[in-house]
Amino acid sequence: MLVAASLALGGCTAVRTAVPWVSGGATYAGSVAEPGLLSHAIIGFSVDTPPRAVTAAREGITTTILYGGSPAPRTKLAEALQALGISVVDGGISGLMFYWECHRTHTVKPPPSSYTYNPYCRTDENPRINSQAVVLRDVSQILARNAKRSYVVGYWVLDDWPFWDAGSGKVLLQKIHRLIVTKEPKRPAICGFGAGLGKPGQVNWDPGTAANYSNGGCDVAGWYNYSPFGRRHPSLGKGLDWTMKALLPAMQHSLANHGWHIAQTPLYGIGQGWGGSYDKRYFQPGLTRWEIIAQAKAFCDFGATYVGWYAWDDSGFESRTHTPNNSPTIAGGIAAGINACHAIWK
Repeated sequence: MLVAASLALGGCTAVRTAVPWVSGGATYAGSVAEPGLLSHAIIGFSVDTPPRAVTAAREGITTTILYGGSPAPRTKLAEALQALGISVVDGGISGLMFYWECHRTHTVKPPPSSYTYNPYCRTDENPRINSQAVVLRDVSQILARNAKRSYVVGYWVLDDWPFWDAGSGKVLLQKIHRLIVTKEPKRPAICGFGAGLGKPGQVNWDPGTAANYSNGGCDVAGWYNYSPFGRRHPSLGKGLDWTMKALLPAMQHSLANHGWHIAQTPLYGIGQGWGGSYDKRYFQPGLTRWEIIAQAKAFCDFGATYVGWYAWDDSGFESRTHTPNNSPTIAGGIAAGINACHAIWK
């Protein structure tokens, strides 16, 4: 989830009813018997251990996206999430998309010659995933595995994408979506699109990022917008526009060019939930309580149906990284941001 940004770039309880979502002209709504994504779900990334689940639930999280896929029944994580009322969006499909595109960037679509290395993935990380057919076969296995896991409520299907191969995932996402609709029509496909926070009036967003979007491939549009990566000195993110006043309309315009309309395909606003020391040598700008609240409120004022944060876990986190697990400021900002969104939704 961090690649795109580097290239470009005690809470409230959610209503326990499923929200209708629209895809390809058909409306799908969950029910008590067949649970779906909750109305105004609060979706946090990588709540991947029982202790983190306790913390996230206390902060108001009702759903988590797990890149490693949904936990197996009767595991400690699955039982903890269920006991705390946290449902799961399976992120495994986004991983398959990454490996497939990674293979493409080392075979048919390498980066521009001006790059000394491939910034999307330095090596062909999983050369087994070398065709759409392989991806679709693995997607079918994920869907079959989740068929009887009632705590799974959706799929995170798209994450970062190399800017030099814009739109190359659109057709495959449509094929994946058809599989999901056929086998699990009450579980939406959520597509992610990343941008960066800049100074007021500045737009750190590549319009080509939107080229993977289509109404036939995405049921929910997730926008993840973070402060600039690669800083060498500590910063609280002052001077950045956390209200995203220029950024959100720019993203809307780009996606609308590919058919997106917020009234038909809901928006999931993903705020930054970590700051400080990162990846041992960098400092992620942010966070103050005000910044967290301002970003959440901006998403919901813009029309987001869902809101959430990245992340409770990440490969670049270290003991000094401020996260929802160890920072009272971040935890309090998330809880307050949730309350701000609920006030808007009312």
